[in-house]
Amino acid sequence: MLALAKVREVERLLAEGELSQRKIAKATGVSRATISGIASGRRPDYELRMRARADKEVVEPLGPIERCPTCGGRVYMPCRLCRVRKVKVPEERRLRAMRRRAYEQAIKRLISAVRKANQPHESDVASYLSDPSASSGP
Repeated sequence: MLALAKVREVERLLAEGELSQRKIAKATGVSRATISGIASGRRPDYELRMRARADKEVVEPLGPIERCPTCGGRVYMPCRLCRVRKVKVPEERRLRAMRRRAYEQAIKRLISAVRKANQPHESDVASYLSDPSASSGP
């Protein structure tokens, strides 16, 4: 992770517009890719992330690695995988149900279209009934 002072220096040099990204990289000792990321805004704001983490009460691992009684993985407790699964599983079930309903509706539409296509039209039925040669075989 790049020090905040270094990021601010790069931002200042970019704002001045006197040096190319290559020259800024050489002067600050930061890679050209990082300079490009800062210039384009693709590089995340790590200071903002750190403040958000501090506000959220992130549980840091305490103690030795243990076996999780729920998933069986060897992890620092509390198990993050189990916590993520608690959030993801209901969401995945909901999406699966939505896909299943969409699939069933598509199948119903397809079946009704096939039935409609195979039904004889009234004019075909009337002409078939009125033409005696149509009903007799060879």
